[in-house]
Amino acid sequence: MIALLAIAGFVIYKTQLFYPEPEEVLTQDEFTETYEETGALDKVDGLDRVGLNGNSSEAQILEVMHQMTHQKIAANQKWGAVPMTTRNIEQLESIVSTSDKIQNDKVKKELLGFIANWERGDFSETDAEHNYIWDLQDGTLGKARGLLSKEQEQKFIKEWFLDEETAEDTAE
Repeated sequence: MIALLAIAGFVIYKTQLFYPEPEEVLTQDEFTETYEETGALDKVDGLDRVGLNGNSSEAQILEVMHQMTHQKIAANQKWGAVPMTTRNIEQLESIVSTSDKIQNDKVKKELLGFIANWERGDFSETDAEHNYIWDLQDGTLGKARGLLSKEQEQKFIKEWFLDEETAEDTAE
């Protein structure tokens, strides 16, 4: 009985909790060269496409930031995605920095810190940033378990943001 519990615990740990650190991640320069500079994401770029603007509520801002992190993180469940493009990050910084809808100054400072990381192309803490936002939203499913590898992120981008024709063009 104890052996079965130990095996079950190990299986749960390996499949639900443990996620190995990827050896290689997609850098912002690679992302920009492959997707942004080629225009592959033009149809999905811009926060106006998801209805985020200077009048958006704190809940709307958190939801968009949460969905932006999905491009970078490993989680058992993900609902929705907004591309982590230079334009979206810049628009988000402008919206968050001028927003009077974010009720807590500490939260606003944290969010601006996450955005500053993203502006520098630093996504090394995106899983922790996701979980901070997820906690603010009282998340119960879909906690980040780590970062996606370069190949996993490219697959995510193709599945969520590119139409079949564009996906084939970027694969070449």
